[in-house]
Amino acid sequence: MMFKFKIDKATYDALTDEQKAMYAEVGEGYQMQIEGLPDVSGLEAKVNELQGEKKSEKAKRETAEKLAREAAEEKARRDGDIAAIENSWKQKLADMETGYQNQIQGLNGSLQNLLVDNVAQSLAFQLAEDSAPVLLPHLKSRLTVEFQDGKPVTRVLDAQGKPSALTVEELGNEIASNKAFAPVIVGSKASGTGGAGEPANPAGGAGGQLGGSNLVGEAANIIKNMGIE
Repeated sequence: MMFKFKIDKATYDALTDEQKAMYAEVGEGYQMQIEGLPDVSGLEAKVNELQGEKKSEKAKRETAEKLAREAAEEKARRDGDIAAIENSWKQKLADMETGYQNQIQGLNGSLQNLLVDNVAQSLAFQLAEDSAPVLLPHLKSRLTVEFQDGKPVTRVLDAQGKPSALTVEELGNEIASNKAFAPVIVGSKASGTGGAGEPANPAGGAGGQLGGSNLVGEAANIIKNMGIE
């Protein structure tokens, strides 16, 4: 039978009386008594003591570090440092937001000028030539900018101001056939099958979109120059 130097109580209880005489209780277990073997119980106790002190010191250090952090944070709050940093970030974010809003407003203004004002002016001149200013406000009120598949296009509104399927050419025909505008409509362009002289569809295609005109290119350049994707 192989004897172990240290055993637990359950193992000890299973031994015979003669075998039990070879062991002595040490701590929570039993240790074999061998003549001439140095007593290491004291050393073991010292190791356990040091390990306990190590754990205690670690806990003390962690507590001290936590208290130091809390003290530093409290001092920063008391001195206003954190508030100053927070305010600085808030101001930075607000300035960025204002900058983006200004860019968006500038872009919207440019698109309005390209896709509404210019289209209305071109159509008004085709219909009334020198009397174009008379038609201009009426035409502008029937046009708006709309995004389709991420691209800005000119959209024609109906008489109630709602989006419609009318093209710019069809809007010109509608205006040319309106008796209220007859005095300013150029006679040669008010007659014939075209009604409005079949204006060259300044908005460039069905639905009032800017198909192949240079206006889309100009709008794209403005968007690119403003740094907005």
